[in-house]
Amino acid sequence: MINNLYNIGKTALQNAQVSVNNASNNIANADTTGYQRTSVVYESSSSITSLGLTVGTGADVTAIQSEWDKFVETQYLDALADLATQTSALDYLDQLDSLLNQSEGGLSDVMEEFFDSWNELVTDPDSLSAREDLLGQTETLVYALNSTSSTLDTMVEAINADIGDQVDEANQLISDLAQANAAIAANPDDTQAVSDRDQMIRELDALIGVDVLYKSDNTVTILTEEGYTLVDGTDTHELVFAETGVTQSLVRDSDYDGTLNYSGESGEELLIEFVSSGADGTAQFKVSTDGGNTWLTDDSGNTLVYTADDEDGSVEIEGITLWFENGTADHAEGDRYTVMAKSGLYWESGSGELKNITPLTDDSGDNVSGRTQSGSLAGLFTTRDDTVYDTISSLDDLAESIIWEVNSAHSQGAGLVHHTSLTSSYTADDSAAVLADSGLDFADNIEAGELTLITYDADGNVSTTSILSVDPDADSLDALAADINAAFGTELTATVTDGQLTLTSGTDMEFEIAGDTSGVLAALGLNTYFTGTDAGTIGIDEYVATDTTHLNTGSVGDDGLVASGSNEVSTILAGLGDETVTVGGTETTLTSALATLVASVGSAASAAELQQTYAQTSVDYLYEQQASTTEVNVDEELIALTKYQQAYEAAAQIISVTREMMDTVLDLV
Repeated sequence: MINNLYNIGKTALQNAQVSVNNASNNIANADTTGYQRTSVVYESSSSITSLGLTVGTGADVTAIQSEWDKFVETQYLDALADLATQTSALDYLDQLDSLLNQSEGGLSDVMEEFFDSWNELVTDPDSLSAREDLLGQTETLVYALNSTSSTLDTMVEAINADIGDQVDEANQLISDLAQANAAIAANPDDTQAVSDRDQMIRELDALIGVDVLYKSDNTVTILTEEGYTLVDGTDTHELVFAETGVTQSLVRDSDYDGTLNYSGESGEELLIEFVSSGADGTAQFKVSTDGGNTWLTDDSGNTLVYTADDEDGSVEIEGITLWFENGTADHAEGDRYTVMAKSGLYWESGSGELKNITPLTDDSGDNVSGRTQSGSLAGLFTTRDDTVYDTISSLDDLAESIIWEVNSAHSQGAGLVHHTSLTSSYTADDSAAVLADSGLDFADNIEAGELTLITYDADGNVSTTSILSVDPDADSLDALAADINAAFGTELTATVTDGQLTLTSGTDMEFEIAGDTSGVLAALGLNTYFTGTDAGTIGIDEYVATDTTHLNTGSVGDDGLVASGSNEVSTILAGLGDETVTVGGTETTLTSALATLVASVGSAASAAELQQTYAQTSVDYLYEQQASTTEVNVDEELIALTKYQQAYEAAAQIISVTREMMDTVLDLV
């Protein structure tokens, strides 16, 4: 019995030491991020029988366990990933909103002032000062569009850089978590290793939302929320940020051996599926931008189909030009291709195959299943693809419409002096091909119509007037030049050099553009106001910029002359901002198109802010729930420390009393 007392005292003394050490360690780590409070687990020792009685033998410390609610942690990880999504998105959406939605001096004000300057030339079309003022306002508009476009391009680069950094960070965490699994498997009771691992899981979850499976040996399996394994024991699967271009998935009996090529950049991901078999030039395909959930349709809701063809027969879809080449066999119905005209996120399988997990949304803005949906990476990708790229596209559409509409009116107008030479600013890739297939940037805008040219002698009298028919599906640029030469002889010469048309008057002769219902001059950039094709390339034609007398405000009258004070063109352009035009395939006004662009960005930023606020509330609540279990309360630990100190003293007293009892027994011998 006395031996049992000694054992009870010794064990109690050791237990108290462990408990004092545990409480002290908790206090020391009270401010350590991710530290999980630990508690000592006691278990009663086996009883013994002595003198016919069953007596206890004390207690043993069986474990030191972390106080951690796995159920709450699962909810917390979900909320944390959602918060990271909105936070990373909002960082850039706020920048974008500030760029476009300026209260003063913004793009809206600059465009309004540009059209107002044309209005000044309605009142006094011959005013040189008003012309200089318009030129200054135009330079401001060009700078605003150019700089906004450049800023958006820089924003894409910055987002891509952030994505690259975060993918590297995620891969390092994946590697570290596998190593943590190995360490924990070797020592499952290492609570500090478990605590450090769980903190790393939180960090990984903030980058890409994860699900965690806890195993009996305290190790974990970590998967993306979509089910792709990142860590399983010591095995890892990394994330890859790359540009894959085109991937193909041909049906088993397909023999097609050609390649799908593309040009352009877009936030859209195109899935192409052939709906008929055949060679290039005959086989047709449909296109999806949401991974095959829906297919592009026309205004009547019918699925759009496109013909697979070579570069001359290429098709443009969502800003991406597609064509096939080098195919000697037929396409098969069901053949699929995925076109990624952007960098994407991929999961690397054990065999090294890359699985596309780039975040993807449908036309309603809902996430497409099987793709990354949460974490800061999802926020960055979605912001880049659904907002920044769309903003770039919309801004380019707006600039393109401004360029075309202004040039269309200006190309048919007249300035203060006649021309002696004009050279087009746009280049035809093939001057011998019909205009529709010439490669001119605005070739699609040319219609069948008439071009009227007039020449003047040295006294300013009309010499020759010629009305030329233009058919974009029948006439080439070379043919147009030949028609002009045939009509005017030596009075006006047309030459084509490297795809550009130049008109040059003969000796002591001048000429004017009296009208163009075909739009060929605007498409060529001849007698036009703007150069460029989008927000990044728009500029002022040098012919106008260096001499404002060539700024066209009026037009040629029925008598072939330009009357002083003629203001037909300036009147058209002064009201252009509120006229219905085509912007990106939509009938609207330039003013409304810009307002819609600004509003869409503001709406995206507001939505992200609201969602961030909601997510933050959820994270804070769940964090406090977990913290109530796992975080160190110094006051409680001090009480525990005092308690275990007293237990230690009591255990020492047990040993002291037992020794006295033993001494008494020995004295009896």
